Amino acid sequence: MTHHLPMRLALRTAALAMVVTVTFVACSSAPTTGASAAPAAGGGGKTATLEIKNFAFAPATLTIDKGTVVTVTNADGATHTMTSGTGGTKDGKFDQRFEGGTKGTITFDTVGTFAYFCNIHGVSMTGTIVVK
Repeated sequence: MTHHLPMRLALRTAALAMVVTVTFVACSSAPTTGASAAPAAGGGGKTATLEIKNFAFAPATLTIDKGTVVTVTNADGATHTMTSGTGGTKDGKFDQRFEGGTKGTITFDTVGTFAYFCNIHGVSMTGTIVVK
């Protein structure tokens, strides 16, 4: 019976990988108000970049035009979120998860100032998006 052990381990590993992938896709594509997950901009669309590095958002304040697609790069090995709200309290406008070493996009379709934080690492990781 021990000859089946490597096969069981391989099947469990594959199943776990599928669960992680499905969870990431589900978390990163949740509908939002004011901002939305979006495909990469093409054909003259406005774009901006934001980096997560050393448990901080850079730039801490990003000013963009309405309709801009923001590409977020998580340069850390740890998972982070961009969760709208202040003081560790979500306001429901956006909440996107970025696994370590990955990129994603958020499109900001509403004019306003959007404070956000990392829901995993608390209020020490904060930023602001200003949409004109």
